[in-house]
Amino acid sequence: MLAIALGALLLRLSQALPLNGPLLHEYDYIVVGGGVAGLTVASRLSQDPDVTVLLLEAGPADNHELFVEVPGMIGDGIGSIYDWNLSTVPQTALDGAPRSVPQGFGLGGSSLINGMLWNRGSIGDYDDFVSLGNPGWSWDDMMPYFQRSESYHPVASLELAMNFSIEANMSVHGTSGPVNVSFAHWFWGTSAVLFDALNELGVPTAYDPNMGQIAGASFLPLSLDPVTATRSTARRAYYDPVADRPNLWVSTGQHATQIFFQGMEANDNATVMTSQDNSLGQGIPSAPDIPGIFGGTSTLDVSRSGQPPTRLISRTLGSLLRWFRRATKRGLSPRQANGAEPMVPARLRAVGVEYAANSRRPRQTVNATREVIIAAGAFHSPQLLMLSGIGPAAVLQENNIPLNMDLPGVGSNLHDHGQVWTWYPYNNSAFSTPLEFITDPAFAEDAWTDYWANRTGPLTSGAFDGVAFPALAAITNGSTDIPDTASLQTASQYLANGTHSSILLGYARQLELLTTALADPTRASYEIVNSNTGALTVANMRPLSRGSVTINSSLPFDSPVIDPRYSSNPIDAQVLLAAIRFNERLIATESLSQLHPVHMYPPPHATDAEVLQWINTHMQTEYHPVGTCAMMPYQLGGVVSPELLVYGTSNLRVVDSSIIPILPAAHLEAVVYGIAEKAADIIKAASPRSSIPTSFSFSYDPLPATPSATSAVTENGEAAVVTHFVTVVATQTVYI
Repeated sequence: MLAIALGALLLRLSQALPLNGPLLHEYDYIVVGGGVAGLTVASRLSQDPDVTVLLLEAGPADNHELFVEVPGMIGDGIGSIYDWNLSTVPQTALDGAPRSVPQGFGLGGSSLINGMLWNRGSIGDYDDFVSLGNPGWSWDDMMPYFQRSESYHPVASLELAMNFSIEANMSVHGTSGPVNVSFAHWFWGTSAVLFDALNELGVPTAYDPNMGQIAGASFLPLSLDPVTATRSTARRAYYDPVADRPNLWVSTGQHATQIFFQGMEANDNATVMTSQDNSLGQGIPSAPDIPGIFGGTSTLDVSRSGQPPTRLISRTLGSLLRWFRRATKRGLSPRQANGAEPMVPARLRAVGVEYAANSRRPRQTVNATREVIIAAGAFHSPQLLMLSGIGPAAVLQENNIPLNMDLPGVGSNLHDHGQVWTWYPYNNSAFSTPLEFITDPAFAEDAWTDYWANRTGPLTSGAFDGVAFPALAAITNGSTDIPDTASLQTASQYLANGTHSSILLGYARQLELLTTALADPTRASYEIVNSNTGALTVANMRPLSRGSVTINSSLPFDSPVIDPRYSSNPIDAQVLLAAIRFNERLIATESLSQLHPVHMYPPPHATDAEVLQWINTHMQTEYHPVGTCAMMPYQLGGVVSPELLVYGTSNLRVVDSSIIPILPAAHLEAVVYGIAEKAADIIKAASPRSSIPTSFSFSYDPLPATPSATSAVTENGEAAVVTHFVTVVATQTVYI
């Protein structure tokens, strides 16, 4: 009898747990998207052994490819199998051509292919979050979450720190978080020269760029393991160390097609299998059947060439049995057809997720007993909401999708850090530059030898390290012409025709904040992205242009329609023009002239009109899209509340860069990790059964903030500036 009982137990374990088998029918939490935000949330929620968490990721798990792991190969991941390879519609305010918009496609998301630069922005950037109706999201509120995400390692030697103007204020850094944050084992000497040139023109140095005072030159740390000199991805940080948790399931190669809501009509078209799969961009073939890590088609072994295979999953029988005892005690059996929980009055309740490996595969459904968390990024999160019947009513009706919630802000407010390449090649052979990888085979060979032998040398560094975030006043001799011009704009002047009145109201408030930031001599207006070759790319940190993400079909394997409307607001190009003119002063300084720069592009002596044409032709972005599920009050075109709940729902949240209402002057990796860490605490606090202790209280607004009487929309749809909000505040306890 004992043998029969044990056999039955093991059989039930093999069926219930994801090891080489099917998924459960239901989980407490389902996270859609396995990037920076999704992995962070899934990892933190699964710290509670009494809950079950499923993460669905459309892309594969990486196989430790060199272009992923080696910092010196930054950029090679773009267009690879780990890139959605999306593009925009033709950009009519530029030269009419579409633009590439890379996004991470795999377990780890964009942390697999980004530039690894680690900074948070300024104190004022997060004050702007609060000003847009988000109590609890200030710099001080976010600091514990920034710290929790990182394990910061100061620069290796005092000499290097002094030579490259690096100081670490350890009071603002974490030392035991999952993400390794450190400095390369190689520094390009040209960066120190650039800093001297910037100081010569009055741009100060921000010795620790993560203190909240960013306006100046700064040597940014990287998401880099200081021991192995490899990229510290979200997968390495938040998944690999906890892969043996018996209550955490991760399934790769699974594309979420829609969210189901209790008692509501589904999008039948999302369920139909089709032969055409357009989910990936033109440059990459349709996704094959990608093995799942757990519960997909097979267990995935990840191997390094020439080294023993590293199993992504390793579970002892004891850990499985412990989980099974807890699961049995809580009654975690597969959901019955009639087992849905009662509806919350006047709110949608998410009860499950539909998914498939590709357009040709049958759809599968998994149920959620507590919450569904969408973490699919600024392009795919709004697309999934619309496919699920939440979004602008007109868009859903045009695509024959049943309307569950008319939410005009879904997909609007898209903006990014627009950037333009410039070229002043350095010709002093006494200084090494990354171009030597191309021009000098011996240099490249020595670099690889150093890297494999002792993890040192130029391959431990990306081309980008020393950068600058100048204030506009610092490069225009204190002129306020640009912010003054911006202050005269009306909200509807440069937005798309037909923009909803609530979105106009929200943008009016953003416009006021952006104008203030552009005029502030202590806040960054743009970035100089220094490649150490003479390419001093300039990127606008305060874009005024706004675009959208939408859909043109009800099919989930069609790509989203992305229209950032780059430079539709002329102020953006004026900022970049001022930045390029400042570059010309930089290369003429006594300091930088020792590198023998040659003024190539934009062409020397170009008029302002010619430089503006150069901007229109060469503008790209830093690939920091935000805003499409904005955290703002509903009346201002917001999509999620300060607790990240989608308006009109009781248990559907969005956690990724799409919730950022207004861009900070920062690269977004550290920012999104902080957001996700905070989101995990918000979600835990909302669960009355969580076994994770709480120790920190903050107030937030569970309902849309009510605009004061100073907020109005005129007859022509023009939004008046919203000066302040009256919020209804409920106190919740959140664990830090």
